[in-house]
Amino acid sequence: MDLGLAGKVALVGGGSRGIGLAVAKDLAAEAAHVVIAARDRTAIDAAVADITASGGKASGISADMFSEEGVSQAVRHCVTEFGSMPDIAIANVYGTARYSFDEAGNEVFRAGYEQIVMSTVYLARAVLPSMKTKRWGRIVTIGSFCAKKPHWHIPLIVDNVTRAGAVSLSKSLSNEVGRYGITVNTVGPGFIDTEMAVEWMRAMAVEQGKDPDADRATRDATIPIGRNGRPDELSAACVFLCSERASYITGQLLMVDGGLVPSPV
Repeated sequence: MDLGLAGKVALVGGGSRGIGLAVAKDLAAEAAHVVIAARDRTAIDAAVADITASGGKASGISADMFSEEGVSQAVRHCVTEFGSMPDIAIANVYGTARYSFDEAGNEVFRAGYEQIVMSTVYLARAVLPSMKTKRWGRIVTIGSFCAKKPHWHIPLIVDNVTRAGAVSLSKSLSNEVGRYGITVNTVGPGFIDTEMAVEWMRAMAVEQGKDPDADRATRDATIPIGRNGRPDELSAACVFLCSERASYITGQLLMVDGGLVPSPV
């Protein structure tokens, strides 16, 4: 199946590791020109080398994708390296720290909103004008299942609130820009086996006095598929949403969670 991505310029936030790296690799495998934006220069260079060694076209920039200036730097890098503003923008930032409501003061909620929602606003503002001119574009946010099923096993109230807000932002944007041939969607990962997530969950189990392997087995039992997902399983869905084949899919939250979230709507 030809996804129609050859020559498209794709900006992938957080593309040096985990889910973002998987998305960057899959976009490059479809002959898109990929710009990886992250903060760790060493990880960026390793990711770019990996993609180019496989025959893909990629470049990287160290930029803070939480900030308006960092987003602007990454977008300008697309033009410098590949001669075009992004055709595809992947909004991918990690979630907030663990807080219960009593622990999270007003400033924590404000910071979480800036981190999860406003970072996507900055990215959309930066890429939409050129997408409108081209009358083609794709914006995909890597979100979280907690937009539909709030975290219950750990106190992540700020993430629960802000991830839902980011989904509403994407849906609202899709209503405004669809007539320009631009689609805006969110992918909702369940438990995905990235290096960071596995280490984090093991550390949390130890902190709570649990055996990490037993804790994982208990968690797996809540997933109909019976296991955590792989980054490539998530990236496949994301790349399809970026494709020409997905031109009639917009404003959606696509769950890639092994059936973890029980509600179908």
